[in-house]
Amino acid sequence: MLAIQVPATSANLGSGLDSLGLALSLYLKLTYCSAPTLTIEPFGEGAELLPRNEDNLIWTTASRLYWEMTGSIIPPGHITVSSEIPLSRGLGSSAAAVVAGLLLANALLPEPLSMDRLLHTATAIEGHPDNVAAALFGGFVLVYRDRNSVIRVNRYTPPALTSLLAIPAYPVPTKDSRAILPPQVSRDDAIFNAQRVALWIHAVSQNDWSVLRDAADDRLHQPYRTVLVEGLDELIRASYDAGAFAATLSGSGPTVMALTDSEHALAIEKAWQHLASNHHWPLTIRYARPIAEGARVQWIDTIKNEAAVADE
Repeated sequence: MLAIQVPATSANLGSGLDSLGLALSLYLKLTYCSAPTLTIEPFGEGAELLPRNEDNLIWTTASRLYWEMTGSIIPPGHITVSSEIPLSRGLGSSAAAVVAGLLLANALLPEPLSMDRLLHTATAIEGHPDNVAAALFGGFVLVYRDRNSVIRVNRYTPPALTSLLAIPAYPVPTKDSRAILPPQVSRDDAIFNAQRVALWIHAVSQNDWSVLRDAADDRLHQPYRTVLVEGLDELIRASYDAGAFAATLSGSGPTVMALTDSEHALAIEKAWQHLASNHHWPLTIRYARPIAEGARVQWIDTIKNEAAVADE
């Protein structure tokens, strides 16, 4: 049996549009066992919405890579998918599915591909590299294309902070959230964001959380996405009033993420609950941790496992 685990991710982190990502301790977990026909059993977040056939994103991704590398159809099997990552909420649900599918195919290939090659394939499917890079490699990542248009990843130890997630009940499809962005920005806004991405790198390199509020500030995407995310500005402002180091739209939204220490986490949660109650916003608040570990793949000997259980 093949077991795969892929973390949730928060991308952009305010200023780092399509360039910064952070792995979080919510997971998509997949198991695969060879079988004569394909069966897919989804559990957890959004399970009722997910296809249970060849149209499932994990399987279409796996099939695509396997066909491209071998010219053959990927061997069918029984797949279970259990996810803690809400769908279309800005926490990398589609990136996790793409990464899981690529890792599934890669484990079945006669000659597995490198992680860098998988990153390029995942980016081609997902359309941008920040979420998939954080999901694959874990930690805090800076992603960019070099002069030869090769995707590069600089990985840093993630901040040892608590992540609070204010997750609305409604989805915001990434394509809608990207379509609302202007095709051009002013030089002042570009400089503003470039300075703040540099602050993020300083913060995670030096464990200097005093600059995170400035690092998370943004002029390139969050101001335009406020029309899609009810209460975005109010939730961010309440986070800072309650002691957050950083508060941003997570990915393309609608989730808002706050990074804080244990001393202020409860105050932020209560502030969000107060706002949600007063404005009748349906919010789910969850805790997570920024994590260093990315996606994992493991072959499990089911015969040995069954024998071990029998001996207990």
